[in-house]
Formats: sequence, C-alpha cells, structure tokens
Amino acid sequence: MYNLGMADSKKKQTKVYLIPEGETRDSHTYHYLAVKTKKLVLENQKLRIKKFNPVKRVHEWFIEAKLPPHS
Repeated sequence: MYNLGMADSKKKQTKVYLIPEGETRDSHTYHYLAVKTKKLVLENQKLRIKKFNPVKRVHEWFIEAKLPPHS
C-alpha cells in the first residue's frame, strides 16, 4: 500500500536458474528457479542446492547457471 521511504532499488534477493550438476544449460532435462540472498550476491558465490530431479527420480546437486535469454 504505502512505500514509507524504502528504496526498491536495493533488492535483497535475486532469481537464479538451477540446473543439475554435470549438465550444460542446453542439455539439461529439468531446472528450478531459486532466490539468491544478498549475502551470496555480495560474496560472489554460486548457489548449490540438493534437490529432487523428477526425470532421474533421485536427489542430486543443482548449481547456479545463467538465466536463459528473454524473447
């Protein structure tokens, strides 16, 4: 409703594209979108999360990749 002086330009979170570790962005079969905190952005660290891959039906590591280009 009201902005109360908070700046929208200082985002605390950014969206990242997660693909299975060991696969390229072009050949992956499943992906997730996750939220990266400001601390990880400032420290320039890549996000790495263990998530379920429904194609392989196992839990595996997903790593941060570039977002695909917008059309």
